[in-house]
Amino acid sequence: MSAMSNPPWYVDAFRADYLHVYKHRDSAAASREVKGALSLLKHDRETDRLLDLASGSGRHSLAYKAERCHVTSLDLSQDLTALSVERGLRTVRADMRAMPFRDWAFDSVACMFSSFGYFEDDAEHEQTLIEIARVLTPGGAVLLDLMDPETVRLHLVPQSVEMVDEAIIEVERGLTDGGRRVEKSIRFVRSDCQARTWLESVRLFNDSELKLMADRAHLEIEDQVGDYDARPYRSGETRRLVVMRKPK
Repeated sequence: MSAMSNPPWYVDAFRADYLHVYKHRDSAAASREVKGALSLLKHDRETDRLLDLASGSGRHSLAYKAERCHVTSLDLSQDLTALSVERGLRTVRADMRAMPFRDWAFDSVACMFSSFGYFEDDAEHEQTLIEIARVLTPGGAVLLDLMDPETVRLHLVPQSVEMVDEAIIEVERGLTDGGRRVEKSIRFVRSDCQARTWLESVRLFNDSELKLMADRAHLEIEDQVGDYDARPYRSGETRRLVVMRKPK
């Protein structure tokens, strides 16, 4: 019998203690980001259906709900989807590469907080975009919240240590795969539980890679901005929010 392989990093990483590392990502920030996302997507709050993809514990989904959106949350994490359900959100635990929804189920899809780019093989990212296109209505749009490769290279902080909720969080960051991925090694230490270390690894996409994937998924790149306030996208200076739309 062959030995069992380790689970992918995104299965191991997104447990309940993950939320302590990103506690600064609060509801006020989510509210601002959601307002910007809805504007970029040209989402009609009254009639359109929205999918919060890789929704985690539902921080953004709650903000979409507060904006009177018909929102469904999807995430793979058992811990985080349980918290999402506790928050009263319509929640589905599933893999974004094979979503359990009918064709044309949503008018908008939002994939926020650098949640696109987790997989090892680019064919899996392409498959995710194909699935997104499948569940979008004709004329519907997806927002991908991405890290800009040059901005990451110029501003990466190799190490940091901070105290959050009486826990020590140690982070080491670096570029791997010839600069095509950014990785974090996170060590979470708290006196009332065993220390845990996990990895986060996200693919950084250039213009041609995004265009090729969009073309193969039959999506059209409609807009790129530098943040949720719609500031201009500038490589080396800003984030990269990309809106892709499904032709009618």
